[in-house]
Amino acid sequence: MHQYQDIARQLLARIDGGEFPPGGRLPSVRRLAADHGVNSLTALAAYRWLEQRQRVVARPRAGFYAALPAQSEGQAQARALPSPATLVDMDSRMSQLVALSSSDVAVQLHMAEAHHSLYPAAELARRLQQTLQRQPELIGAYLPAALHDRLCGQLRRLAAGWQLDLPAGEILFCNGITEGISLALRHLTRPGDTVAVETPVYFGLLQTLAALGLKALEIPCTPDAGLSLEALEFALQYGPPVRCLVTVTNFQNPTGALMPDDNKKRLLALARRHGVAIIEDDVFGELYFGGPRPTPLKAWDRDGDVIYCASFTKSLAPSFRLGWLSGGRHHAALERLRASSSLVSPALLLGTLADLLASGDYGRISRKLRARLAGQMERVADAVLGSFPRGTLVRRPRGGLLLWVEGPAGLDSGKLLEAALKESISFAPGMLFSAEPRFRHCLRLNFGQPWDAAQQAAIARLGALAAEQLRTT
Repeated sequence: MHQYQDIARQLLARIDGGEFPPGGRLPSVRRLAADHGVNSLTALAAYRWLEQRQRVVARPRAGFYAALPAQSEGQAQARALPSPATLVDMDSRMSQLVALSSSDVAVQLHMAEAHHSLYPAAELARRLQQTLQRQPELIGAYLPAALHDRLCGQLRRLAAGWQLDLPAGEILFCNGITEGISLALRHLTRPGDTVAVETPVYFGLLQTLAALGLKALEIPCTPDAGLSLEALEFALQYGPPVRCLVTVTNFQNPTGALMPDDNKKRLLALARRHGVAIIEDDVFGELYFGGPRPTPLKAWDRDGDVIYCASFTKSLAPSFRLGWLSGGRHHAALERLRASSSLVSPALLLGTLADLLASGDYGRISRKLRARLAGQMERVADAVLGSFPRGTLVRRPRGGLLLWVEGPAGLDSGKLLEAALKESISFAPGMLFSAEPRFRHCLRLNFGQPWDAAQQAAIARLGALAAEQLRTT
């Protein structure tokens, strides 16, 4: 056996032993070479050998990552899927759930996304083709200034319907809302700073904070009213200095909470008194069920303290990754920061979005999507209440994609996930939504999948597994 093959087999044993879960980052080539006392070419050959066998994945400028092992005949897919132990690792939470999404799990309820069939794929494909035929230069150019201004004007008119008055020069496009939030954090903070967040909180935000070297100060959030202003005020008075707050005021992830307008105004005043900037994540704001669209916190911002981040990822086209922000007094700095990173969003996609908004069809598409989601939410909530053990609490959100389920105190959602994966069912366990060991008895379900007999049976089975766990503990 060649030396690089011996190194590869040793590394493979560590992967199969669970030291590096699927999606987890592997040692760098230089580190692997140093560990085995060989040169970098030998270490790289070991990785290429594993890559040929589809056991590792190379990501440009990022390194090598463990891959899901190929499923042998008769082997249950759940054996290759994340365990609660690996999901607890902050750095791997997102990659672990993405691994679930690309697996053969039959009923997937773990991600915050709607099924592809709910989006107007054929219509968007036709509009993409029309835009490209009319403006082929968009395939290899930046967005022309005139088209950029036209799109910004359309966004301003759309936002005006939410009572949000955006200045003409304060719209910045980005690659999804995650990039917008990351830009805001990079501008407002330095490594070691403390950022206030809601708890339970979207695990992707915790990973972003960790990657930037920031500390998360978790402030309680309730499904009824969202962020606790009393807890936040106490933390700002007696806790460590807080550089900024990240909040989802409309259909919070994972609880689905909608903050009342009075609380939004109080939050803005509280942050102003303490000199704390706010990053508002409004990714779910367009997915409201009935009634008027909830007003963003930014609508009451008169001093430019709020960096408002939004996206069409959930409400129109997930794969477009079209996000945008309005930065208030921070906007110019955010534009410079964006220019030093990803620079621009794809001109062809932005041009297609401009055509769609100009046609007025976005409203029709949104209404249809919201109606489907509202119906699916009711069915999932009814199924949970009808199947889960007594003492389970479910609060029906007024929008979004997510149902937060609070099980009885003795429930361990991590162990429940382990049992569910063996039966090809997935969900997001509560322990993911805090850096501390909280919410173990909770779970988050996605109601963005079309309701059918398979999903109904899966939720009934989850309830039975939860009841069985409580009986045996």
